[in-house]
Amino acid sequence: MLSIAVDLDGVLANTIATFCQIINERHSTRFKPSSFVRWRAWEIAQIPRDEFFRTLDQAWYNWRNIPATEEKIGEKLNLLKPFGKVDIVTGRSPDTVPSALSWLTEHDVQFDLFVRTDGVVEKADLAYDIFIDDSPDLMTAIASSPDKFGIVYTQPWNKDTPTLSKIHRANRWEEIPYLVRKIAEASK
Repeated sequence: MLSIAVDLDGVLANTIATFCQIINERHSTRFKPSSFVRWRAWEIAQIPRDEFFRTLDQAWYNWRNIPATEEKIGEKLNLLKPFGKVDIVTGRSPDTVPSALSWLTEHDVQFDLFVRTDGVVEKADLAYDIFIDDSPDLMTAIASSPDKFGIVYTQPWNKDTPTLSKIHRANRWEEIPYLVRKIAEASK
């Protein structure tokens, strides 16, 4: 049985859509999720890094306004259960964890554990077989690990992330169970 780490922001929850609404109101800008073509979104928004993260937190305080990345996201995630343990592994700030848990419940996302980390480096150090994430930095970090695999969930900010023998790309959630099965068979 595999241990699978699934990211929250950008993989299950389309937090950047709500972020855009907030930042556009605050700064009279016209950002869309597709505007953020690099991982360091604060550089594109031309705001300080800490304002970016505070705005993401603000989006989570209004968690009902955050759409899922895809329709019926809970059902799609549940297709991973036959492969093993499925945990939500996120860099959400501690203050937003209750909101994130409410969002997951609202979207019928079933998981084994909710794991909060302080960042990408900490995620890469966790003992999971497969990481499903939108972070190009995480994919780079796990690519050199002998026993870890990555599935990068396509977003505008990770389109340039290379796929390697251990890093796969999913453009839609429907592709993820197939990729997990392929990884499971290859690692036997």
